[in-house]
Amino acid sequence: MTDIINFISFLQKKVFKPVLIPSYIVNRALESTILDVRYHFPETNENEIIFRIINNKNELAIFLYRLGSELHNVNLDNLTPQVHWLLKELCSCEIYFNNKIDEGFYIVHGQSTIIGSRNKIGRGFKIHQGCTIGHKINGKGTGNIIGNNVVMYCNSSIIGENKIADNVVIGAHTLVNKDVEKDKIVITNTKTIYRE
Repeated sequence: MTDIINFISFLQKKVFKPVLIPSYIVNRALESTILDVRYHFPETNENEIIFRIINNKNELAIFLYRLGSELHNVNLDNLTPQVHWLLKELCSCEIYFNNKIDEGFYIVHGQSTIIGSRNKIGRGFKIHQGCTIGHKINGKGTGNIIGNNVVMYCNSSIIGENKIADNVVIGAHTLVNKDVEKDKIVITNTKTIYRE
């Protein structure tokens, strides 16, 4: 645990006017990140996960999202801009902290990954590089509802206020702009199609 606290101190030197993040928030974010990683890789031990966070592997973006989300949840929003900046600067990700993302969130090579605001995402969600989740400019502002064990492959997008059911796989370079039933594979050919 000392390593992660020292790492947070190191990170805070990279932001303008750093404010100390309470250690209980860091602990919660780390615990959530461990659960996220173990959802997909159950044999991974805590020390390995901390090592991967500190060395800017996939787990750093997950940890920074969880850290910002914890700060947002306890109304320490004066600290979230620091974490948001770190997430963008170190991981090339932009993930809004008012998203509700359940256990098992995993980012694979997260560069250019954007998850806009107010989405509800279920367990086991996995997202690859270059993906976007956003909602319509003139929509209701409610975001997307994404079920359990959904995977988005590189450069895919979910745009609108859609309901994506459980166990959906969204193929690379695919735009989803309508609801998707469970257990579907969504791929782009000349248009978006659904396949069993």
